[in-house]
Amino acid sequence: MTINSKLLLLRTKVRNNSKVIIDHIIQSQIISKNNQANRNDGKEVCIFCGSLEQITKEHVIPRWTFEKCTEKYFITDVNGRRQTYNRTTVPACANCNNDLLGCLENYVTDLFKATDLSKSPFSNNEIQNIIRWLEIIEYKFQVLEVRRKFISSKSNGYIPYLTDFPISIIREKKGSSIKVVSEIRRSQKQITVKSKSRNTNSLVVFKTKNTSFYFFHNMNEFIFLELPRYKIALFYFFNKSFENEFDAYNTAMKIITDVYDS
Repeated sequence: MTINSKLLLLRTKVRNNSKVIIDHIIQSQIISKNNQANRNDGKEVCIFCGSLEQITKEHVIPRWTFEKCTEKYFITDVNGRRQTYNRTTVPACANCNNDLLGCLENYVTDLFKATDLSKSPFSNNEIQNIIRWLEIIEYKFQVLEVRRKFISSKSNGYIPYLTDFPISIIREKKGSSIKVVSEIRRSQKQITVKSKSRNTNSLVVFKTKNTSFYFFHNMNEFIFLELPRYKIALFYFFNKSFENEFDAYNTAMKIITDVYDS
């Protein structure tokens, strides 16, 4: 099967099983009125097709991006805790993980390996597939944050009342589980959209000479990935449109400068 056929199958699986997946998230992760999690007797479901069979651990950030280094980590802004990329996973069945997502990962790495941005840019179709890849990462982050319980950092002390709450609910100022579920649904829907032609100006592709992997991400807003192995950096706005690529570039550069200077 071609990459387009695999992506079609993935979009179809997510679309047809979105309710099953969301219902499971609500029942197993969202906190009820008595602050007790409604566990679905410990069973995991694939967040792409809803299957209960052959559940594996899918890395939120693909291992090849951080060169499989088990020491590299990111810090969750809600509680200031470190989490290594290598241990940051969500449930996916063996078929979705190894076949569909694996095919997309191979496509992206082959594309980056074969492209010299100084000679030729990515085609429109290639840009759209990179966008799909980044939107899938965002969806995985949405699911990750509703699965992770709030544990305060040592410096901030232990807060027993909050330990049963998902990170994503703590992130919401009013602790709205409705908003959290709505964002997961939005992210789900985003990866089922057939054409990304309206989003192409929201992706900025840079050449980079940096030698280290770098990543930052604002939920529902943007993602930045710097991939030194391929001398490529990507900045994508999930929900922001631009008239042209120059406006997107200038907006992205301001954010990048602020992050690097902070």
